[in-house]
Amino acid sequence: MKNRIFTYILAAVCGILTTAALTALFAAVAYTLQMKRDMAGGMAFLAFAAGCFVSGLICGLIKKRGGLRVGAVCAVVLLVPALAVSLISGSFTGAELAAKTISALLASAVGAVIGVNKT
Repeated sequence: MKNRIFTYILAAVCGILTTAALTALFAAVAYTLQMKRDMAGGMAFLAFAAGCFVSGLICGLIKKRGGLRVGAVCAVVLLVPALAVSLISGSFTGAELAAKTISALLASAVGAVIGVNKT
């Protein structure tokens, strides 16, 4: 039981670090190129999806089976704090919930399936 939880925590930490690194990179690019503020939401969305993909990939590499289930668990583990931050910041909308949920599930599942099938 302890090993199973550790795997999901490790995958979530890697996903969060990936999201943070990509967010910082996208912020630097947006600042350098003097992009409009409207682009920030799309960049954050891509960074979150990439973090979910990495989380699913790492968990799939460790678990070696159950790719879709593992991906779904990783998506939920990353989605809960992301939605909590949205609620706290006041930027929460129903459309955002649907988009984040679908992208998190899809990206994590794809990452986990690739991780499970990697030899």
